[in-house]
Amino acid sequence: NKNQEKKNEFFLSKDINRYKLFTDGGVSFNAEGILNKPSIFFFGFLNCPDICPNTLQEISNIIAKLGKKSKKINFFFVTVDPERDSISNMKEYLNNFNENIIGITGEKESMKQFLKSMHVYYEKVFISKDFYTLDHSSQMYIFKKGGKFFGTISINEKENIVFEKIESVI
Repeated sequence: NKNQEKKNEFFLSKDINRYKLFTDGGVSFNAEGILNKPSIFFFGFLNCPDICPNTLQEISNIIAKLGKKSKKINFFFVTVDPERDSISNMKEYLNNFNENIIGITGEKESMKQFLKSMHVYYEKVFISKDFYTLDHSSQMYIFKKGGKFFGTISINEKENIVFEKIESVI
């Protein structure tokens, strides 16, 4: 049923502008800068002990292996912890990875709404009264130019499969 298919389609939309999000460069994160080419989104947080830094390193490796083709796709690292992950923290943290990875953060409520619109799972897990970590989805989301959801990349997927997926949206 075509109508049912349409309903299940997942799009990044111009609605992004209403969330008032910012890049690690301090500029507004808006639909115009995203929808003009395919994008890969990874969701995590700066205090993440292993999954996030490992995945960001993997994304850095993907960018390096893509070479010039990497300019044809956006790479975003979106925080699920806006309370601790400020623009300046994000910028400093991402200096450890490929410069093409753009960090995204914003005010708590804006981030909450954006993450919900992106169907991202995350949950605070308190380790002590004052310290928490986050449980979160670890796959990368791929969107085609124009914002249509294409699929995901899992950190343990074979490299040739990862590159086939990326090549098919570039």
